[in-house]
Amino acid sequence: MDKIIDKINKLSLPAAILIASLIIGGFYYASELNKQKYIEKQQEIKIQKEETKTDQAKQEQDKTKQALDTCLATTESNSRDYWYSECKSESRLTDRCISLHNMTFEEYAKQNNILNLQNPQGKSLNLKAIGDFNKEKYECGNCSLPFDNGDRIAKSRQDNKAECFKKYPQK
Repeated sequence: MDKIIDKINKLSLPAAILIASLIIGGFYYASELNKQKYIEKQQEIKIQKEETKTDQAKQEQDKTKQALDTCLATTESNSRDYWYSECKSESRLTDRCISLHNMTFEEYAKQNNILNLQNPQGKSLNLKAIGDFNKEKYECGNCSLPFDNGDRIAKSRQDNKAECFKKYPQK
């Protein structure tokens, strides 16, 4: 019996060390696993923040591009209107051109007895008539002006376009 107790005493220290090592190793492994999960979570958050920043920057760039396009379109429209008013004030437009200036296609179609065929979405199928209308309007907007008037309008247009690019810079 003493031999058995002696063997147990001899084995108890290594067994205790082995059990303690397993427990400590388990806690260490669990803490490292936790630390790894925390690091991965932080990396995911960082990636999401970067994606959000990228998305916001893209949206801001799109807004700026849209604002620039609107500004440039307004500049072109104002320039055409300015040219028209100069042509009108110089009496260089026919009565037909003056009546066409603010006319819609629907008014043009009615005036010229054009049937307004429409597809199921309600869009006009009169492509030739629309083309004729736009061509006639375009030709009316191209009256010849004296160089001074034309240069003034061109400079105003160029200045306004430069202002658009200054106001809405592109990256």
